[in-house]
Amino acid sequence: MAVDSVDMPAMVFALLARVAVTGVASPRRHPTWTVTASVDDLGPVDDAAAALHRQTSRCLLLGALAYRVCVLPVAMGLLVALGKPVALVTLLPVAALLLTANVAAIVAAHRRPTVDLEHVRGAVLVDLAVSYGVALAVSAVVPHTEVFWPYLAGAVVLVTGAYGLLGGVLAVLVSMPVQLVTVAFGAAADMATLAGRAGWLALAVVVALAALVICGLSLHLAMSYGIRAGREAERARWLRSVHDTVLQTLEAIALHSAADETASATQLAQVRATARAQAAQLRRMLDEPGGGRDNPLADGLAELAEELAGRGLRVQLAVAAGAGSRMSGPYRDAVLGGVREALGNVAKHAGTGDAVVRADEESSALVVVVRDHGCGFEVAGRPGFGIRESIMARLREVGGKATVESWPGRGTRVTLRVPA
Repeated sequence: MAVDSVDMPAMVFALLARVAVTGVASPRRHPTWTVTASVDDLGPVDDAAAALHRQTSRCLLLGALAYRVCVLPVAMGLLVALGKPVALVTLLPVAALLLTANVAAIVAAHRRPTVDLEHVRGAVLVDLAVSYGVALAVSAVVPHTEVFWPYLAGAVVLVTGAYGLLGGVLAVLVSMPVQLVTVAFGAAADMATLAGRAGWLALAVVVALAALVICGLSLHLAMSYGIRAGREAERARWLRSVHDTVLQTLEAIALHSAADETASATQLAQVRATARAQAAQLRRMLDEPGGGRDNPLADGLAELAEELAGRGLRVQLAVAAGAGSRMSGPYRDAVLGGVREALGNVAKHAGTGDAVVRADEESSALVVVVRDHGCGFEVAGRPGFGIRESIMARLREVGGKATVESWPGRGTRVTLRVPA
């Protein structure tokens, strides 16, 4: 059962609530709110939700690290502006070390498509301890210089992301005893200063939660768009498959022939043989993953020729040695689907019992031509569903091109070209 428009908002609401309370780290056990229904070929929704957690966590991590990389040079610049050379000389090595560590962390996180904060929760706590330790050490050496308190906000953001609102609040509360220790070293002790530091860290918690919600919503919208696009693509693929197989066969069976009255038993046997072949093909499509084929191009064309022979169409194949042998499945499926549609049109409309299929490689491209010398038709105007979707759109989706040429009274030529 696919997730519908009612399930998805409920899932996202629960996701954002969990993010605000427990952070973005994926749980070791599936949460009770996770929807376990599958969405087409995209896998279970809980897997998609876990990927959403990791993407949100990566965005938060990169944002917090980038903030700290910007804060450190600004803090050193303030020391220069305030005319405190002793403090600058003392703190510059510490700032350089922290800056290097943050830049290295940004590079490492940027190289990974996702980051799971559950796996780095220990490192987040160590980072918080180091940040508070640096603040204490600086207060002991340079009591009246408080340049590392803004840096602490980045550590609080990471704790909030890893442990949720409770973790962020506890990280802020830890700042109170730390500030009392700094007072013993000679730091400012008035209530306004203490409240200002705690307020700055509390603001970091609020910003972290807001960032989590915004990132979660943005990634959810992207995931929903991907699911919708996947459903549309799957529906188009099945429409083509049904059109090129079941519909073509039913129309061929429905065609009137003079042999219906003169050789009815033979015609009935042919209809049954066609139905059995079609049923076997549909069964293969249902059994094989994605409904695709793994046969080489030449074998696929031979199967098409054999199938069309059951509908009274003689197909002459001319496949160059090695043509299409290195093609991947999507390219081969597109070519075979286009050829099937072209040959089906010959059987239904051309008024001839013969067709030629030629496959060759030209200039790093595979070129397949389907030619008949039937009645032809006027190409001008909007093409029908078969030509528009089963031939042209199918080839266009894999980076190929299809052209249809026809001359009334002289037949039709369909040319399919895809990268070899």
